[in-house]
Amino acid sequence: MANKTVVASGLLALLVAAASGDEPAATAGGAPPSWRLIVGPSLFLPAFGTTYASTYSPPFEYVTHTSAATQTMPLDASAGPGVLLGVERALGRHIRLQLSAHYGEASVSGGPGEYDLSMRYTSRPPPAYEPVEVSLKRSGAQPAADGRFKTLALALDLVAWTGLGAHARLGVSAGPAWLWTKGRAESLVYTAHFMGGHSTSFSEDYLVSFEFTSGTLGLDAGGFAEVDLSRRVGLRLDLGYCWGPERDADVTLHEVVNADDVIRATDLADIERGLAPAPVRVDPSSFRAALALTLRF
Repeated sequence: MANKTVVASGLLALLVAAASGDEPAATAGGAPPSWRLIVGPSLFLPAFGTTYASTYSPPFEYVTHTSAATQTMPLDASAGPGVLLGVERALGRHIRLQLSAHYGEASVSGGPGEYDLSMRYTSRPPPAYEPVEVSLKRSGAQPAADGRFKTLALALDLVAWTGLGAHARLGVSAGPAWLWTKGRAESLVYTAHFMGGHSTSFSEDYLVSFEFTSGTLGLDAGGFAEVDLSRRVGLRLDLGYCWGPERDADVTLHEVVNADDVIRATDLADIERGLAPAPVRVDPSSFRAALALTLRF
């Protein structure tokens, strides 16, 4: 219901804006320019924030055992830089069609996550080599997550504006958008146990980074204030919001980040099979604030 209200409000604003105002002054040739090219830097504020949960059964090579491990990893994207690129075509006196692309990139961090592991196995220690049931438990915080989050929003908007004198204008825009997101973060924990001499167990913790990608159809809405710098160049402050539904994105392991610290190497493919990583919940929505040049032709 809230999304329908936003769309309806945007369309109403378009109609109101289209009903008033003046065109920019005509160029020396006579008719006002029909096209605008928009380009400039932006501030990118993604809505992405979630707690990723990993649950798996830690292996114990050649030993009969039962095990379970759970890790929770808070993931939050901060503000970051972006760039806005767009082109507008006049459809009428105060109506334009805009095709735009906005790319933003931000860092991912989070509070310390928790890692809990439990295992039961049978040991046969010397000298009797009689079976002895052993229970292991671990619980503790993990280092905070670290990573990157990227979004590309491709939007096709209807734009309406109203004049503020001969050399300035206010406008609003709304339309469908395709939202593509990609993230990377570290570190997931994968623990493998091995049996050593005298039936003594030891373990390795492999810390791995992971990636996730998602794409969805959403909505783009915004507003702008523009002032002419010359007959064909303007400066625009553009504020926009892209909304997209939350989706589950498949997780793919990227690399072992502590490969130099472990004694016994393990293939990344084996770790991925063991972890069987769950998808991560992705909110692709974001806010942007761009300061762009408009080139009229």
